[in-house]
Formats: sequence, C-alpha cells, structure tokens
Amino acid sequence: MIDVNGTLYGTTEGGGVYGGGYGDGTAFSMTTGGSLTTLHSFGSGLDGSDSWAPLLNVRGTLYGTTAYGGAYGKGTVFSMSLTGADEKVLHSFGHGSDGSTPLAGLIDVNGTLYGTTSAGGKYGDGTVFALTL
Repeated sequence: MIDVNGTLYGTTEGGGVYGGGYGDGTAFSMTTGGSLTTLHSFGSGLDGSDSWAPLLNVRGTLYGTTAYGGAYGKGTVFSMSLTGADEKVLHSFGHGSDGSTPLAGLIDVNGTLYGTTSAGGKYGDGTVFALTL
C-alpha cells in the first residue's frame, strides 16, 4: 500500500464484483482507523484484471498495472483519481513487441512512467517500457 495524505491506497489481485465469484481485483482506500472503500472493481470490460503491484501517486492521480485483461488480454497500465471515479486504461499490453503481464510497480521520472513486463517482447522474456504522461 501507499500513503497519500494519511489515507492508504492499494490493489488486490482478486475480489471485487466481477469475475464469476473470485473477482478480477480491486483498487481501494483505507483510513488508518480501518475504514475501507473499494474505489474500483477490475474486470468490468477491458479495464484489466489481477493487479499485483502497488499504486503510484503522481500529483493526486493514482497509476498502476494489471497483469491480465485489457484490449489484448495481456495487462494494462491504468490511472484513476483518489476517489477512483474516473479509472481509465492508458495502455493495453500484448499488441506487437510491447510485452505482456506487468507484475511490478511503476516509477515516475519527470513525467514519464517506467515499468517492466514479465513476458512478451522481442524474445518473450519481458520488456522495460516508458509511458509519457
């Protein structure tokens, strides 16, 4: 989880309202007093599923990855506000040599997000990618 102004934010690999009982994962916030809010349930379309990595806060916007789902079924990079109301996919993996199945978190370097995928790419062993905000 990450701390943003005293509120904790994180993701789950399973659970949520989609995915046939098991769920495709969620993004959530939690106060330090233990009050939990589900911000987004993944799997409601092409928004991704199975988020294993921590979120990243960049100037009040949360960024993260999902290992599966998206337009090609190979994972996504997504963003959402701190309320989760406007979750959107910034990139769907698995089209061409961009890689697939991102499992690790993102970092921000001067407005560019960097991350890795665990599979796909030119040799099938993953990629390092950059996504300009």
